Amino acid sequence: MRKRTTGVSAVLLLALAGAALASDPEDVTKLPGYVDFGAMNIFGKEDATVEIFIESNLMNMVAAMMRNSDPELSKALAKLKQIRVQTFPIQHDQLEALERKVTDVTKRLDQAGWQKMVSVKQPRENKQTYVYMKWVNNIMEGLVVMDVDPKDEASFVNIVGQIDPEQIGKISSQFHF
Repeated sequence: MRKRTTGVSAVLLLALAGAALASDPEDVTKLPGYVDFGAMNIFGKEDATVEIFIESNLMNMVAAMMRNSDPELSKALAKLKQIRVQTFPIQHDQLEALERKVTDVTKRLDQAGWQKMVSVKQPRENKQTYVYMKWVNNIMEGLVVMDVDPKDEASFVNIVGQIDPEQIGKISSQFHF
């Protein structure tokens, strides 16, 4: 009887996963917390060394699986629409263009009402780090992190959806980033 219950559970889990993946996610590019880093067009066709792209259907599936074990994290994940993390190696000849593009993005974020939470510029190393949050009606709807280390790499993070600041660490550890 135990094998049959396990088999039924596995089939049910696969059906739920399929339903979550088949759902039609809304267009995140229209949400207030979305930032298009692709428009920066600095790295061309160069592949990212790290690329994490999690859409709402996968987060909803994980949220459903965690509903009983961690209800708070489950609710937080269900409110997210997308998580994107991209890291690129920096070539010396790209640095100046990258710095200009990052400055342009920070200006656009400022103009669009994003709240700058962190701005670190280390002129001697040309290192820059920015953290922005998008608030709508006292609810965080987006988070952006840009970190440029010219001796190493540039990383860009965008979390879209309703974000519970207390849950960000748990979400990061859940998806291993």
